[in-house]
Amino acid sequence: MAGLRERKKHATRLAIHEAGMRLFAERGFTATTIDAIAEAADVSRATVFSYFPSKEEIVFGDAAAAIDALAERLRERPADETTVAAVRAWLGDLAGWLEPDLILQLRIGREVPAVGARRVQLNREIELVIATALEAELGPDERLAARLAAASLVATLSTIEETAAARMEQEGRGLTAAEIDRLLDGALAFVHAGVAALAPG
Repeated sequence: MAGLRERKKHATRLAIHEAGMRLFAERGFTATTIDAIAEAADVSRATVFSYFPSKEEIVFGDAAAAIDALAERLRERPADETTVAAVRAWLGDLAGWLEPDLILQLRIGREVPAVGARRVQLNREIELVIATALEAELGPDERLAARLAAASLVATLSTIEETAAARMEQEGRGLTAAEIDRLLDGALAFVHAGVAALAPG
């Protein structure tokens, strides 16, 4: 029963996100109201706010939940799994990371300061989650190294998103799975080498 409830909640969240993005594309972010999103998603205004505390959050869909999942994955990872490997696995499990409305998401972020600020905040939250795990892995004396490595990983994610969006705009297609894997694996190998060099013992 819990599984069914979770699936229903996910479906409702997705419906609200998709309705919001559709209206943002048609009317613009500022002109789109919560009431209009609720009507388009066939839910109440209160339901919209129960899933998304602000209109800005609707733009980013499941991002906050994905960050919570990353934090849980890092806390519960096996002792022999590195932080970098766990982050790579998390990225592999993300559904719709480079979703079709990525171009719109980035454009709204550039045009609407509050959305752009939320995007930066989400990236900072990812960075902090990764840095905390890396610091635990490397030891308290390597806090700066942990933060630098985490910042490098988040910068890689942003670069992949921007590259994918540019490809969509210029060529009508995004990055292939193989291209994304190459970019991620290269960046993660770079960070992993730095972390290994600093690892205790």
